[in-house]
Amino acid sequence: MAESSFYKQNTLPDLASEEKDSPLPTMIGPYKIESLFSKGGMSLLYLGLDPETKKALIVKVLSPSYVNHPEAVEGFLKEAKIIALAHHPNIVQLYGQGEWEQGLYIAMELIHGISLKQFIMQHSLSLRRTLEIILQVAFALLHLHSHGVIHRDLKPENILITEEGEVKVIDFGIAQLHEEKESKALVSGKVLGTPHYMSPEQKENPFSVTPATDIYSLGVILYELVLGKLSYGMVNLTALPKGLKKITAKTLAVSVKERYPAISELIHDISQYLQSGDLEKERPGTDPIKEFNERIQKANLSLSPIALPSWPQMDLGIAKGRGIQQLGLYYDLFRLPNNTFLVLIACTTSAAIESAVSIATLRGMIRMQLHEFIASAKGGFQPIAFTGKLNQMTYEDSPGEKFALNFVLLDPLQDLVSYISCGFNSLVHIPQGQTTPRKLASENDLLGTSATAEFAETTDNWNIGDILILHSLTFPSIKGNPQAKAQFDQAMEEAIAENLLLSPQSQSEAILKKVSSAPVFSSIPFPKALISIQRII
Repeated sequence: MAESSFYKQNTLPDLASEEKDSPLPTMIGPYKIESLFSKGGMSLLYLGLDPETKKALIVKVLSPSYVNHPEAVEGFLKEAKIIALAHHPNIVQLYGQGEWEQGLYIAMELIHGISLKQFIMQHSLSLRRTLEIILQVAFALLHLHSHGVIHRDLKPENILITEEGEVKVIDFGIAQLHEEKESKALVSGKVLGTPHYMSPEQKENPFSVTPATDIYSLGVILYELVLGKLSYGMVNLTALPKGLKKITAKTLAVSVKERYPAISELIHDISQYLQSGDLEKERPGTDPIKEFNERIQKANLSLSPIALPSWPQMDLGIAKGRGIQQLGLYYDLFRLPNNTFLVLIACTTSAAIESAVSIATLRGMIRMQLHEFIASAKGGFQPIAFTGKLNQMTYEDSPGEKFALNFVLLDPLQDLVSYISCGFNSLVHIPQGQTTPRKLASENDLLGTSATAEFAETTDNWNIGDILILHSLTFPSIKGNPQAKAQFDQAMEEAIAENLLLSPQSQSEAILKKVSSAPVFSSIPFPKALISIQRII
């Protein structure tokens, strides 16, 4: 799940107020509300669901304390107007806006990602990837500036990186329409922006800003990304590569006249630097390793589908871990003949660079065997026969390699679910109307353990409204430790109980987030994924 702090929509510190807990609204406009996402200075953010598309989104409403505050209402409406203007792939998307019984709302894209601040603090980006990110932000600013919008609060917390590596600029709470006269009554004497990222002219007069103001902020972010640490307002350009130092210095010029006059010129200079060969000469010695790791992670990510399929019989949601710990993960979803469905998760026994190659090999075997079984099986897909053949291929073609695999075969016509697990824990089944999960056990060896291994499956009824939780969050190292397994099972049961009423996508993310906070979770050294499946018809 995206960090709870990433939608800090208004940077007006003195206006922050604590709202008393109020009942969760069931609907805001046309959107079903699932949970409170976070609280901002003058707003509440809810996790919502579009009833038509089943897509999760963020619904932002003006806090009750400000619904009768003319300047607050004016600012809220202006934010919606700015987001509507800023339709761009690198900018958070607006889905809708309007009035509801308690005031105003804005429906926005829910971004599955983490803030750029985390990447800075981890010093985890290569120089090339850093500049690619800066370019994406720059193109977002180019779009904003061409529509007369100055962001005014560009900082690492307001730049998100999605699971697919795309950049999203968020938080237009204090953005300014360049030609619009702004009411100063609400913000008189307040700081508009974040001091460490504010240009000198913005600090002097926050109402007299230009595109150069955002360029200065982007220069600070560029400096921090390259160095891998937050600057806290202290910038020393001598630590930067020579070619990049010149570019950064021009973005951070105190005088607006000496700064880049337009973001397009910064885009040009960074693009030229990337193509000139200077980057290869100037980058640190460890940089090629970082870049290699980034490419491996991207390749591993491409093995699994980017988007879940839309099947009318069920609603699906998925949550995954992040970073290099996900190397060796593969999940997939297939619609088979006879109106049956296969959902699977597989992973290597550790997360390492070699794991990406190993899991790619397993993916090829799975898809090949699945194609052959579909073509030849007259009585439909046979889970045990499929697993046995896959195990034999793994043992023979990848000697010494072992893989964990679990999958469910869903048959809505017969109201049945079949489950096979090789190394993972039980499938969680929550029947409609019940709150206590059932566990469908399927104890089998890891794939590749023995050429003659035999496999067993578990079947159960699968009715409308039932929820299934398929995951990779337990492993032999945990299962062989009774105390650790008990801690994990308790955390999982609590997480499911707390989030039982959410939609599958929100539910999967909330469960993974809850379970990941358990102490035992840190000892799970392999890729993590959780798929929630709710039957609809």
